[in-house]
Amino acid sequence: MLSVNRYSIRLLVVKNSNKLFKKQPIANGKIRFQYINPFNTNYVLDCSNIQITSMKYLFILMVAVFFSSTVYAEAQKPSNNADSAAFYFSKAKNSRATRMFIDAEKYFLKAIQFDENNIEIRLEFADYFVEIRKYVLANQQYRAIVENNPKHKVALTKYIELSFLQRRWTEVIKYGEIAFANNVKVAKLNYMMGKSYYEDEDYGKARRYLTAQINETPSDKETVTLLGRVFVEMSMYNDAIAMYKKAIESNPDDYELMYEIGLLYSAQNNDREAVKYYEMAATKGIKQDLAFLQNLGTAYLTFDIPKGVAVLNKVLEKKPGDVEILTQIAQAYYKAGHYATAHELFFKIYENDKRNAKALYMAGLSLIKNGKKEKGAQMCDKAIAMEPQLGDLRTQKSVL
Repeated sequence: MLSVNRYSIRLLVVKNSNKLFKKQPIANGKIRFQYINPFNTNYVLDCSNIQITSMKYLFILMVAVFFSSTVYAEAQKPSNNADSAAFYFSKAKNSRATRMFIDAEKYFLKAIQFDENNIEIRLEFADYFVEIRKYVLANQQYRAIVENNPKHKVALTKYIELSFLQRRWTEVIKYGEIAFANNVKVAKLNYMMGKSYYEDEDYGKARRYLTAQINETPSDKETVTLLGRVFVEMSMYNDAIAMYKKAIESNPDDYELMYEIGLLYSAQNNDREAVKYYEMAATKGIKQDLAFLQNLGTAYLTFDIPKGVAVLNKVLEKKPGDVEILTQIAQAYYKAGHYATAHELFFKIYENDKRNAKALYMAGLSLIKNGKKEKGAQMCDKAIAMEPQLGDLRTQKSVL
């Protein structure tokens, strides 16, 4: 209560007014003044029980209210930086809880301005950014903590995980080493390190970390599969196959792994084993797209031409006249000694593209092998005239 010129004045907190003083007539010549102070708190000067007859009294009332509101506003301000940080931190958490994210971010920033080394504030701020999927900004907060406290488990773990999620491989490696040096346990850290080195094309280090991760989690598909890819990059195909087979033991329906094994056997020209795993993948439900059918058919051609042709014909239905597939089939027949069929296919390829000298040469060579030497020789000579380097093939034991 304020007492001015023996009249009692009530100060009431109000909101949403945009004038400094607002005069409101009531009755019988009495008035009600609303005063808005500059500290974002509005006060009503209620003079409904008095008659203002002099501007002198009105001025006294204004001064009294202004003074009182100033004292009140100053009393609400935090007394030091720690109090200020706590004040804005509380407002930030409340705004976040009510999903007023713009206000929350503003208050978090204010809190950090008053206490930039406050770990609790930075962790909450980072978690807020994660919630709204601003991972780069979240990581800025975690990194600020880690730079001052490299052993902080939560901040270091989160920083590494978010860096991994953002494919920032250099950061994963750098702070992963910090975690190892400070004995900070981070789940699947060896895998993240191995993956980072793999992406950095340092396959030796990738192998080391992934092997360590397998010792910790031997059934983890991600780790086993990635180590298999490392072995492929190092041309260690047998080791890669062994890893994939190990992964299948704990994932017996994983057709993708089966297909990978088939591809590796194909790369080693072990087509019977390749077909075995391609067919396993098909049984488990792999999508038999054109690439799958072509790999399966090509593998079959080396030891079962009719089956290989049957599979590749499914590809030709969607890719009629495909030169690569027709050539593979023709070569298979040629290698198997079916020269008449090989000639037909090679000559068909040439007729579809009269610039394909190699197809014409092979058509002629197939005729020669089939006993029609003169006609075959004419075709070969014509092909050599088109592409002279084909003449070198005559001195080779095998043209395929």
